[in-house]
Amino acid sequence: MDEQDQQALTAGVIQEHGLDLAQLWLDYAALGGNATQQDIEDYAAGLISLPAKERDVLSQAVNERSDPDGRPRGLLAMAPYSDSPLTDAGRDPSGPREVGL
Repeated sequence: MDEQDQQALTAGVIQEHGLDLAQLWLDYAALGGNATQQDIEDYAAGLISLPAKERDVLSQAVNERSDPDGRPRGLLAMAPYSDSPLTDAGRDPSGPREVGL
C-alpha cells in the first residue's frame, strides 16, 4: 500500500472512532512503537510520514483501540497495514467484497 493512502485511511479510522490520540500513543508505545506522541499527532493530521514499521504498529494500536472485541464497525472498519492491498483497505473482513469482472 502506498504510504499516503495508509496515512489517510488510518487517520480516517482514528477520526471515525473518535480515538484519543494521547491514549492511542500509549497503546502504540506499549506495542513497541518508537515515534513520539507529537509524531503520532502530526501523522494523524497528515503533516508527517512515518517509516513502514511505525505505521504498522500504529495501525495495530488503532485497530485494537477502535474495537477491542475484534469486530470491526463503521465505514472505515480497520486501519490498513503497509502490505495491505488498497482494494481491501479499511473494509470489514466479514462483509461483502468487490469482485472484478
